[in-house]
Amino acid sequence: MKKHYTSLVGLFALSVYALPATAELFTASLADNLGPLNGGSLNYSVTSPGSSLFNAATLTFDLMGYGSVDGSNSGKDTFTLTVNGEILFSGGFDMGGGPDAGGDGSNFINYIAPGVNILSSTTFGAFQGGLTQFSVDHTLIAGINSFVFDYGVMEGLINEGWGLSSAQIVANVNSVPIPSAMLLFGTGLVGFLGAQFKRKA
Repeated sequence: MKKHYTSLVGLFALSVYALPATAELFTASLADNLGPLNGGSLNYSVTSPGSSLFNAATLTFDLMGYGSVDGSNSGKDTFTLTVNGEILFSGGFDMGGGPDAGGDGSNFINYIAPGVNILSSTTFGAFQGGLTQFSVDHTLIAGINSFVFDYGVMEGLINEGWGLSSAQIVANVNSVPIPSAMLLFGTGLVGFLGAQFKRKA
């Protein structure tokens, strides 16, 4: 009987491995915070029912600038995006700042991870703000995912501020069908034990 029981345990292990993971479309929207915010961070937590393939989840969002958000000049403002503890982007955008004695006011990038795309970046004129749109490929994990949007220290709302809108996450996520494997194992075990009892009787 021990030999048969060991074989059944092996069947259970095989069933967990062999049954295909199920894929489902997962979407989540992050709450708008139009601001203006005086620098600082926006922190979001998103719970996913499963994990995506590597860099197969997409985050899109609009980064809003108010007043004189600066690119590369003497008042440089740096935006940082961090997903699940990993920095995916660090850089700055001319969204109403323009050039000064410290630089030409152009956009700058300190770091950009593969899969991060700046779809557009527009200034509405000096002290008129602007808009920058992102599409970010990243990896979702099963459970809680963290998203941090940070604009560091700004010059104060009298000069500039920022906000976030239209942030959405889309991914196909996979979950391992453990309940199905357990059901298969349980059914087989009941049948096996029943057969043993009948044989003894």
